[in-house]
Amino acid sequence: MGKKAKHKVRQTIALPLDDEVQTEAAYYARKCGITIEEALRIIKEARAPMPPKDAKAVPNSGR
Repeated sequence: MGKKAKHKVRQTIALPLDDEVQTEAAYYARKCGITIEEALRIIKEARAPMPPKDAKAVPNSGR
């Protein structure tokens, strides 16, 4: 049998998180079977501001 892969120690996400976000991360970590740090990263990415849509950057459909 092969050996188990060693887990690298990840740095915790240094964000000013409130209790609500930490509770939400803990909930999803339990439900999805991931670590709290991974859940915090996913929540952070989901809450990231979207880049502004530039009207000039959108190609014209020609209609």
